[in-house]
Amino acid sequence: MQTISAVFSYTLKEHLRRKAWLFAALFGLVLLGGALIVSALGADERARLLLDLGLAAIEAISLVSVVFLTVNLILSEIESRAIFLILSHPVRRADYLLGRFLGTVAAVTLGMAGMALMHMAILSLYGWWEPGRYLAALVCLLGKTGVMGALSLLLSLALTSEAAAMAFAVFLWMLGHFSSEMRFLADRSGSAFMKTTLIAFSHAAPDFAHFNYRDFWHQAAPGAEWLMWAGVYALAYTAACLALSVQLFEQKEF
Repeated sequence: MQTISAVFSYTLKEHLRRKAWLFAALFGLVLLGGALIVSALGADERARLLLDLGLAAIEAISLVSVVFLTVNLILSEIESRAIFLILSHPVRRADYLLGRFLGTVAAVTLGMAGMALMHMAILSLYGWWEPGRYLAALVCLLGKTGVMGALSLLLSLALTSEAAAMAFAVFLWMLGHFSSEMRFLADRSGSAFMKTTLIAFSHAAPDFAHFNYRDFWHQAAPGAEWLMWAGVYALAYTAACLALSVQLFEQKEF
């Protein structure tokens, strides 16, 4: 546990030193541009559009940052041969990998918190203030970010190519928004090969329907049970990806 904590602290400081927070600055520019675009609309429409725009921007920027950081997390150290020096010390590979992953997710989470504060400040100026529901939506976005981070780390270790890992991560992220549609097509497909392929992709890709809290903005909010199952799914999928990542990392010869 002490090793994980030390690696976590080192990774978090490393990302902050490399100015990973600039993603939050990019979000500020997107939000400012959105505010200028919708300034001609009525107050209710402005708040609704800025809410949707801001949450979509937080998700997109968080996705780009977590995929980029986790894909390069270990591969960059393998290429620079820094991993040889690190693992020459009495450090368990599983502890090192987990500490690096948690530190990266923590850095992205800090960026998300900064973006959310800016977003809430802008929304409050337009009269929208529902911090409870906003926090629930943000937690769901954090769940998606953690899942994508673990999946990207697994892909980077499995494919050992930054470009291929990023491409597959984005591909699976897109498929994750159509899991129910893929299962529906699999049930209706007359081809055994197509049915097997669709079922395989629907299970391999994360099912982001568990995190679509924004679908409930204009209707009754889901209960605590819905949020609980979203958390269970995020933890289970992340844990499965990390377990496979550790297994792959243990098998690599350094």
